[in-house]
Parts: sequence; structure tokens; C-alpha cells
Amino acid sequence: MPLILFDWDVSYEGRKERASTPTARDHTSSRVITGLKNLYHLHLSPIESSHHFSSFHYAPYSDSEIEAKPQVLLVGQYSTGKTTFISYLLGKKYPSAHIGPEPTTDKFIAVVHGPSDKVIKGNSLTVVPELPFGGLSTFGAGFLNKFEASVTSSPLLESVTLIDSPGVLSGEKQRVNRSYDFSTVVKWFAERSDLILLLFDAHKLDVSDEFRDVIEKLKPHDDKVRCVLNKADQINKSQFVRVYGSLLWSMGKIFRTPEVSRVYCGSYWEKDFVNKDYKDMFNEDERLLLEELKGLPSQAAARKINDMVKRIRLVKVHVCILTYLKSQMPFFYGHETRQKQLLSDLEDVFEEVKVMYDLSDGDMPDITQFRVNLRSHDFRRFPKLDRGVLRSLDGLITLQIPELMGRVGGVSGVLNMSQMGEVEHEDTKTRIKRKQEEIKRKKKGGIGGVEVLVALAGVLVLLFLVLGGVLGLEINGVLKTTLLKTILGLFGVETKASGTGEL
Repeated sequence: MPLILFDWDVSYEGRKERASTPTARDHTSSRVITGLKNLYHLHLSPIESSHHFSSFHYAPYSDSEIEAKPQVLLVGQYSTGKTTFISYLLGKKYPSAHIGPEPTTDKFIAVVHGPSDKVIKGNSLTVVPELPFGGLSTFGAGFLNKFEASVTSSPLLESVTLIDSPGVLSGEKQRVNRSYDFSTVVKWFAERSDLILLLFDAHKLDVSDEFRDVIEKLKPHDDKVRCVLNKADQINKSQFVRVYGSLLWSMGKIFRTPEVSRVYCGSYWEKDFVNKDYKDMFNEDERLLLEELKGLPSQAAARKINDMVKRIRLVKVHVCILTYLKSQMPFFYGHETRQKQLLSDLEDVFEEVKVMYDLSDGDMPDITQFRVNLRSHDFRRFPKLDRGVLRSLDGLITLQIPELMGRVGGVSGVLNMSQMGEVEHEDTKTRIKRKQEEIKRKKKGGIGGVEVLVALAGVLVLLFLVLGGVLGLEINGVLKTTLLKTILGLFGVETKASGTGEL
């Protein structure tokens, strides 16, 4: 039977609960989204623009991308069951879905929610304000002719958007030239997705060169990647053990990590299992996968904050690298020679920048791609180092992001207030305001008029004593003691005089 992902309670109580519970969550999420938009447009976007960030990393965020529903990207070689998987989740076929053993899906298809079934072509999608696909216009007509949205009504699509991708080519099929860069488009979707599902057919685990290239582009987003071993019920026990182990080994080798992505095993279509040896495990994996999908809307705000933090950290690293390269360029002549030398020694440049600004290895960009992007720039045109920019980026992470995370909630405090008694509590805004006032007081501080007079009097008294000794003047002992006590008293030092008047 087709899967129904959400079993809605149609009673009055069920309708009342659904009408109230999501409202509070949506209000909190909307406040977080508004905060993220203000943070990005007022603080981060100007820094990205002045430091050529989009030429090296990601395109600027649009409001529709920040406001977008959670997205799930499906990637896999042809005939691994991606389209069938989506139909299984929806409980029905969606418009333009075509299923077959040959490569059937030759387009990127965004499956979105709508009251009636229809198809929207790629060029039109880039100008629909409700959908976050305006940035795809940079890939040109060659890609947009191979992109469309399938609009259909489904409970799942009310809170999640599914992205179906063309089957990754293998063997002789790799010689077929696409009219766009497939891996770069996948990377664009991956950057904006909340979950990435890599589908594998249990009958064929060979990873083609193009699929390997795609997985390489997903490395920066490995926390979002999950593997789905589809059609696993169509092989016997011994075959399943070998296939499962081979998949784990292959993914660990490609991601270059001993910890592989979570693997869900099963058979995602409406028919019953062929081999039922691992039926319980398949059902459990399916339940866990569906729970993860259903949990995406509630985690969307936290995920967007997490992505924004990663972007801010990358912007800081980018600023440090570009300003360092700028500082290494000569003033008068030899620019081309020096630029070539810096490009060839980019590994040393990265190490120097890491040490100079205390950056971590995990925040550094891919050096190969960064070198390629640098070749099209003149280092002399990079901006100079502005410590204020770095302080602003640090402030976003240490002050403004924690305030947004506080709106998401869900974490109890460290102190038990009932046991600790009354503790004065400062919210984030009060703490920020207090810090700003302290900084202003320090800037306005320094030596005031009274302090200047006191210091000047002390210097004059001391000078009088020194000159008196040099000129051989006789200074009364009591007077001398009084003057010394006066000097020490000006600087806050207490003194005691003996019975003879000496200190």
C-alpha cells in the first residue's frame, strides 16, 4: 500500500490542536527568520560584497532562500528509485514523474505544494517570489530548460520541498555532454538543503566518476548527508551483508573519514518485501527515516542559524586570506611576479594566515578551488585589512547569533534557580547595552582636569626638593618631611612620621 506520511486526526480536538500548536512554533520561527534576514543584509552582505565573496564561495542570500521551507535533495545514479521514493513518500505519483529501468528523469524537478497539479518551467520559476530558486538564473538557459517544478497537494509538501535530480551517468553514458555543469548545480542545491539523500541500488554499487565528483562537492555538507540502500529486499542474506559492507567502505573512502553517513536500508515502493529475512530491520529503518523527515520543520530555524554561523566563519577566513594577500604585494613594481609566487606558495599562505588569526583547519576553504578562483583576480585590488570588520564578524557570532538561538529555545539553563535562590538575571539586550556603556565610559575616561592638577603639583614639589639639593639650599627637616608626605599623599600612599619629624 502507498505510504501516508502523516496520519491526521480529523476530529474536532485534532483540528483544534493542529490549529494551535503550529502557530506558536511558526511565530517563533518567523522571529528567527526576520532576525537572520536583518543580520545578513545589515552586517554580513556588505562585507561579502566588498571582499568578492560570491566569486569564491556562495552567491548572496535572497529573502526567499532564508524564508524557504526545509528542502530534501535526492541524488543517485540512474534507476536507483529516486522518483519512486518520492512517490512513495507522497502516497501518489506527482506531475511529470516517469518511472522506468532506463534513465527517465533528465531534469531537476522541485516537488512543491499547491492546491492543484501543474508544472512550472524553469525560466518562470526564477521569478516566482514564493520559491527560493531565483539564484538558479546564473546557470543560464542551458540549465533552466532542464529544470521545472511539479506542483501537487500533499500533507508532506506543506512543510517540506523535495528536489529530484537526474540520474548520475555511468560508463559510456558519461560521454554524453550536458548543457550545464551537473556537479555545480548539485552543489547549489546542497548548500540550501536541510537533508541530502544519496540513493543506491542494492544490485549495483559501482560509483561512476561523475557520481564521485558529485559526492566530493557534498563534503562541506556531510552533516546533512544520509545514504539510502534501496531495493535491499531483492537480495539474500549473504548478498546483503556484502553489499552493506561495500557501501560503508566506499562512502568512507570518498569522504575520507572512518565515520560514514547514516545508512537507511529498505525497499521504498508500494509492493511487499521480496525477501523478508531483514523485514524488521527494514521497517525500523523506514520509521527512523520518516521521523527524520517529519522533524525537519521543527528544526528548520536551528538549521538556518547553523548555516548562517558556518557562512560567517567562512567569510571571516575569506577576509583574512584576501587582506593578507593584499599586504604581500609590492608598492611599485614586480606585481605579476609576486602574485605568481603567492599562488604557487598558497599552502604556506594558508598556514601563515591560520597562525596569524588563530583560525582552525576546519574553517579553511578548499585550497585547489581557491587557487583557481584567485587566478582571475588582481591581488592589488583586494581590500586592506580592517580590524573593525573582523570585530564585527566576531560580534555576530558571540552576541547576535546567541540571541537568535535563545528564541529557538529547547535548552534548560545551567543553574537551578530554586536551589540557588534569587539570582539577578540579565537578558541578552541588557547585557549588550551594559557592555556598550562600559566601552563608552572607557573611551571617555582617562586623565581628567583634577587628576592633571594633582599630578602637576606633585611634580613641582618633587622638582623643588631636587633643585634644593643640587643648589645646596638648606631645607628645614620638618618642611622637607611635610613636602614628601604631600607628594606621597597625592598618589594615595599613607606615611607615618617619627617623633623627630622624620619619615
